Amino acid sequence: LLNPDQPLESDAMISHAWGEDMTQVEEAIIDFSRRAGNGGDDLVIWFCLFALYQPGDEEGDEGPTIREQMKQPPFPPFESVIRSPHLRGMCLAVTSTKEPYERLWCVYELAVALDIMEQKKKEGDARGDDFVVVEFSRKAHDDYMKRMQEWASEKADAANIDVHTWSETQSLSAEQLYYLNKVKCQDAKCEKPEDEARIRKNVEEGWGWERLNRLVADFRRPAEKHAAEKGSASLL
Repeated sequence: LLNPDQPLESDAMISHAWGEDMTQVEEAIIDFSRRAGNGGDDLVIWFCLFALYQPGDEEGDEGPTIREQMKQPPFPPFESVIRSPHLRGMCLAVTSTKEPYERLWCVYELAVALDIMEQKKKEGDARGDDFVVVEFSRKAHDDYMKRMQEWASEKADAANIDVHTWSETQSLSAEQLYYLNKVKCQDAKCEKPEDEARIRKNVEEGWGWERLNRLVADFRRPAEKHAAEKGSASLL
């Protein structure tokens, strides 16, 4: 709306949970942009908060409504952006106040993006390895690290060994194991029942929940790398 004469192709898409702390969302996006190259100053971002007309559902507003915008063919706007050949990748912004894996739209966006990431890897596309990334606010990062450490300690205590020994006996990283055990995409919810029914149908006919949960755990960047970037201790 602000740039109708010279619209730009999106370099990146932001997926977020809504209802979260927007200051933390801003922090996560800034960190993501800085890592994207050239300081992020010329990075073109598609962010639904600004890219879609939001007040269309309010009484007296001429629209378009969100539902009308979501019905644009051939795909909903977010999916069209993710499938754009120009897109460099999608960033899932995580804050301490809202869990994105509990919002079904986030889960669906992630499913589409991870599917495309797999395709790009098979095609040898250089964007394949980092097409989908997670960016935490510092508070969210610290909270996640604490939860993962506590979960790993519980597992180690149950095995009557220290946490480092427990970690060394696992075939997957502690972070992957945490997500496999704690994140259940099928438990995510959607505000509108008709949206939830449609998304669940698409996932069940496409990826399936078990495969999607595994993809979510497997694509995560190692916790130790992200911890170093945030200037804090490693997971274990």
